[in-house]
Amino acid sequence: MSCCLALFLLLLFVLCSSRAEIVTIDVQAAKNFIQTYHNYLDVRTVEEFLKGHVDAANIFNVPYILETPKGKVKNPNFLKEVSFVFNKEDHIIVGCQIGVRSLSATSELLADGFKNVKDMGGGYVEWVRNKLPVIHKGLKNNYNKI
Repeated sequence: MSCCLALFLLLLFVLCSSRAEIVTIDVQAAKNFIQTYHNYLDVRTVEEFLKGHVDAANIFNVPYILETPKGKVKNPNFLKEVSFVFNKEDHIIVGCQIGVRSLSATSELLADGFKNVKDMGGGYVEWVRNKLPVIHKGLKNNYNKI
């Protein structure tokens, strides 16, 4: 089974099993929430995160998918790791690279009882496309001030 098909089936399963409704917001709305001290959960791989990420005061990286010698697999400790960082009442914006992993992660968090979780549609790619502030390889790049 191809990696894309496996990820699609995982996404479908997670979406169908979630009882809470997923709220997806665009990057502009996400930026506004982040500026009002919402937490930002980046669910990309550590390598993706280190290459560049959303500039947010309260940002945490917990990968939803892990790279292994056998290919990509869902992080079996995802909920445990997120629960270590956040309480179930915390306000969290979830983002990834293009919006697929964040949608799955948001669904899983809601199903686990997290109350205030929103998915950022379009992910980091859309954030950059909109010239919103990023940290790129450790250097701040605030496009709005250029």
